[in-house]
Amino acid sequence: MLLPKAFQIPEFPRARLEAEVLLEAGYPVYVIAWDRNQEFPTLENVGGVVVRSIRFLNLSNFSRLGLAVGGIALQVLLLFETLKLINQLKQRPIIHAHDVNTYLIGCLVRRLRLCGALIYDCREFTYGVYCEWFNAFVGSLVRVVEERCLRYADAVVTVNDSIRAYLCRFNAATETIYNCPRIKELPKISKKEARIRLCLAPHDLVVSFVGSIRYGCRFDLLLDAASATKEQNINYIVVGDGPLAHELKLAVRRAGDLRVRIMPSVIREVALLYVVASDLTWEVYGTGSRPTANSRAGLSWKFLESLACGVPVIVERETVRANLVRQFNCGLVLEGDDPNQVAQTILSLANHRDDLHRMSLEAKRAWERLDLNWESMSVRLLAIYERIRCPS
Repeated sequence: MLLPKAFQIPEFPRARLEAEVLLEAGYPVYVIAWDRNQEFPTLENVGGVVVRSIRFLNLSNFSRLGLAVGGIALQVLLLFETLKLINQLKQRPIIHAHDVNTYLIGCLVRRLRLCGALIYDCREFTYGVYCEWFNAFVGSLVRVVEERCLRYADAVVTVNDSIRAYLCRFNAATETIYNCPRIKELPKISKKEARIRLCLAPHDLVVSFVGSIRYGCRFDLLLDAASATKEQNINYIVVGDGPLAHELKLAVRRAGDLRVRIMPSVIREVALLYVVASDLTWEVYGTGSRPTANSRAGLSWKFLESLACGVPVIVERETVRANLVRQFNCGLVLEGDDPNQVAQTILSLANHRDDLHRMSLEAKRAWERLDLNWESMSVRLLAIYERIRCPS
């Protein structure tokens, strides 16, 4: 498995869940990952997974230049480590490459016939991500490279059907494996009990964001809404780290007396406790009043975890998430980004708890009807591995 981030970090659960499934099925799993913050040992056994961490550039403070230079250097180091591992194994492994910045090395190794098969795991809409982090020119360049390299993959997996429809144009062997929680890991406690454990106000409305604090997140809008409702019993909680974490903390300090708490990343079990303890999940992205390309196509961990925990979501319009919210009536869709309107939307929910309760029930029903749990996704993943290991 080739990863663009550290295998051990809380923000990257997909790789760990996939590795766990493969280990249980009898596949030995080796991971080569870019440890961007130099947090972990260069060689470590994590629950039976052998993890080799590449540590060459500390990006603990986000820098676009550092990310660009690091991404280029990663290609050389990743190729070296991959070839070294293949030589040690004395066999041709299946390479499972996460995202385009590791997939290119997978393609090269596949073309050299040094691996048995290649899987491309596309977790986001690549063009949209590179447009957000850099600019439209870089996004278009990476998109062209990705499209031309897709034909070399024996299987392609992605995170939702809208991205799958795009990737299928270049590789028909594309399947969807959603980022969704395991049934067994969902907290089996009430909202009241979760709030007691987390020391949260028992009767206030809690709006939470649990995930990576990154570009495209509309924290500016969240802080404006918090400012407009600061006299009300509405609390806003952000749990996570990421490129914008430091800036967000500074913005909260500058804003003064807001009911906003910023918490560092926590282990997955605690992260899900924060979701259960919430009344509403903040899932609003975009640039200005428009959703970004990646946001329009995305279906995040937060969204599906919220449905699984029976927590309504608040999303921006013109997105896949907005379509699902409207279909199942399991949250709120913002039609604009006027702070006063956003604040009034949240405040109306605080004042109509019956509506909130109904949305909570619909969120849980939507998750059950869509069958979006990792147990179901595991079956799909193993079927892909069996197919490429034993082609007909």
